[in-house]
Amino acid sequence: MARSALLNTDTEDLKELLSNGKSYSVPPYQRDYSWKAEHWEDLWEDLLTIEASREDHYMGALVLESGERKQFRIIDGQQRMATLSILILACADYLYELARAGVEPTANQERAELLEGRYLGAKDEASLRITPKLKLNANDDDFFQLNLAQRKPPQGGLRGLRDSERLLWECFQFFKGKVKEKFSRRQKGEEVAGFISEIVSERLVFISVRVQDQVSAYTVFETLNARGLELTETDLLKNYLLSLADRLSKSQMDPVLRQWARITARVGIASFPDFLRHHLNSHREYVRQKQLFKTIKREVTTLDQVFGLLDRLEQDAAWFEALNDFSSPFWLDYPGARDQVRVLNLFNVSQFTPLVLAAKDVFTAPRELVEILRYCAVLSVRFNGVGRRSTHILEEVYNRAALEVRRSTATTLAAVRQALRPIYIPDTEFEADFAALRLKNRGTSGKRLRYLLAKIERQLSGADLTDEAMTATVEHILPENPGDTGWEHFVGEAHERSCERVGNYSLLERGLNGQQAGNAPFAQKQAVYAQSQYRTSQELARFGEWTEETIAKRQGDLAKVAKAVWALTI
Repeated sequence: MARSALLNTDTEDLKELLSNGKSYSVPPYQRDYSWKAEHWEDLWEDLLTIEASREDHYMGALVLESGERKQFRIIDGQQRMATLSILILACADYLYELARAGVEPTANQERAELLEGRYLGAKDEASLRITPKLKLNANDDDFFQLNLAQRKPPQGGLRGLRDSERLLWECFQFFKGKVKEKFSRRQKGEEVAGFISEIVSERLVFISVRVQDQVSAYTVFETLNARGLELTETDLLKNYLLSLADRLSKSQMDPVLRQWARITARVGIASFPDFLRHHLNSHREYVRQKQLFKTIKREVTTLDQVFGLLDRLEQDAAWFEALNDFSSPFWLDYPGARDQVRVLNLFNVSQFTPLVLAAKDVFTAPRELVEILRYCAVLSVRFNGVGRRSTHILEEVYNRAALEVRRSTATTLAAVRQALRPIYIPDTEFEADFAALRLKNRGTSGKRLRYLLAKIERQLSGADLTDEAMTATVEHILPENPGDTGWEHFVGEAHERSCERVGNYSLLERGLNGQQAGNAPFAQKQAVYAQSQYRTSQELARFGEWTEETIAKRQGDLAKVAKAVWALTI
């Protein structure tokens, strides 16, 4: 693409943006108006500061897609443009109010009309309604034009309004109050008009970025996003996909918008790009995050392809939502799945998602899907939780496994296990990783430690327990704050090296821990451990003393148990 075709930029104030017959529209599929009181308050305070200093104020980038005859589509900046338009409406409304009250009625009536014509739109000769310079999206524009621009209160009050309509009306009321507060003492219409013409329209400066198409918009988005661009990656993806549906009527577009809303409500606006990438990686060769938009632009070019993609996304959205919430009722139909998803959530793993999205379309038996989830959980403990390897390879291996499932080259659980072998840490390496593992007993790290110890305890004792259900506490054998006697082996750095090693932890009943173990010497603690029901504490009786060497020996023993607990085949 030639550089000149990518974008054009200008520094423009509001007067320049709205002059010479220019008009702006928000694509019907863009997000609704969402600014709230804190945004309106910030803008008003900025304007008062500008008025006092007479210095320009930078309003950020306004990204526009060029259309025909000075018509532009707002790719980013609709919240600012809509809010400034409402501010000007509030000033015009106050001027009309002064005129009705007999304060320079002719002059203030004319001032209000000039403000409307210059910044909001000229009146149509036939209908005598304003032809707007700014049109909002499909949900908001009717209310903006018929209520706000005409200053007509909504029938039935605010209760029947959509959230965005209510915010638009509340914004108008906010600025009406601020304008009246600022100008009511002197009641000078020229001051109100001057505030708009000299401050709002000339001192608020935008970088106007005009692009030719959505691909160029994405390039600009990537460049400016770190500098506070309002548009999210989800917005841009939505804008491109639904731009292909531009020819649909409003009644035809509504179901598409509702479907999009259902999908994003399930997966979350911020998570949508990750969800989309996982979906694509369950169907095609590996797509990196930076390739996401270009891949969609290349592979989805028709309206039918948009409909097909949205249908597939809606089917996968329920799974994606449940994979990020182990407590979801979704898992009631998959006995045992909740425990595996909980482990994946606990270790904050998501790279496995394409495999599960592919497997749920091929493996129809719930027990098979649960077993695949178990594979993912085992791999996550070995690779992420204990091995702490670089996660880069995970996405590629899970992508290849997903494609093998879809292409019917991995139609059995054994074949899936084989596809995942490249990220299965071998027993010797896993044992060494576990033998060196250190974890803090607090926060997320503490939850992971508790999970690991509970699984080892279950393996050792055969007891039916889980870290969620058990009442045990995690005991520091070498205390975090040891007493003056009995811990002479752990002075200075020796204590730091040893206290958070997994070999220095055991499970212990809360009463035994708090009242009897505490910071006592090891020999005294052993008598307490002997009373415990947990094998991880009972077996401490075999050690004559507690030293760095003892901790290393015990952690090595736990590592041998761990490699049996977290194994692909059991």
